[in-house]
Amino acid sequence: MKYFVRLFTGLALFNLTLLAYAHPFPLLQSTDRPLGYYSGDPLPPKTIYLTFDDGPWEFTNEIVDILHEEGVRATFFMNSFDKDNPFHADTGKNLMFRFQRVLKKMVKDGDVIGDHTYSHQDLARLTPRQITFQLTLLQKQLAEVLGKDMPVLHLMRPPYGSPWLGHWNTPAQRQKVTKMLEGHYIVIMWTLGWDSADSINWAPGEWFESDSKRYHPSGSPGYKKKMEMEMNRILTRAVDGHSGVILMHDTHPTSRDILKKMIETLKSRGYHFATMDDYCKWRWGPRVFQHFSPL
Repeated sequence: MKYFVRLFTGLALFNLTLLAYAHPFPLLQSTDRPLGYYSGDPLPPKTIYLTFDDGPWEFTNEIVDILHEEGVRATFFMNSFDKDNPFHADTGKNLMFRFQRVLKKMVKDGDVIGDHTYSHQDLARLTPRQITFQLTLLQKQLAEVLGKDMPVLHLMRPPYGSPWLGHWNTPAQRQKVTKMLEGHYIVIMWTLGWDSADSINWAPGEWFESDSKRYHPSGSPGYKKKMEMEMNRILTRAVDGHSGVILMHDTHPTSRDILKKMIETLKSRGYHFATMDDYCKWRWGPRVFQHFSPL
């Protein structure tokens, strides 16, 4: 009798496991946008997806440390051009080497890296050849830095959300970018209203480099006001179990400075955190990435 009870229990658990990994949603693509997460798409309950754009930069290391301390993993969509001289980027230099330590730590901690293009260009305005260059150069430079630790980049976030954010791009532009990305990347946008707005303006005392004379957060009321604004934008939406994909930037120190308190507050509300890789597996099944081959 005990044997049959164990057998029945084992079969039940096996069936539950199959259900957990079944594709809850089909792998459907359209002609004007690739497979991906777009605002309004389904999300699991009480789940927060922290995403950071435009890094790595000076503040990325501290952000990764906070995530590690809190036991939280996040998704980083990266550029690799020279942020010191954004209009005179030298594609022959790989400036990602100065962030090698934090990039390796990021991968070791289980954070996810996504492609945000080499130099943050609007894909809608580029030719297919230029789009390929933007995506592949970022990956090439990352691979040089990470070596054997280099992950496959299945995710990408288009700079400015273009051509799918807003209504100013043409159907032809959307179809062009879709054709370039489909079968190669899963596009990850963010939940509208869950943008921390850290990139909208620069508060007095906030700057790219901590050794700049313009950087003095501790003595700047404007800096503290911006931190409060960012916190309020997220926390007023993370109520009643509503989930969201949060957009932040690791080039903005205000986001670094609110991160720990934000995570702790969200945890106290019963939220848990996941990466956009986790999301894709939840939505399309554990083998979803087998359908994609990056450029």
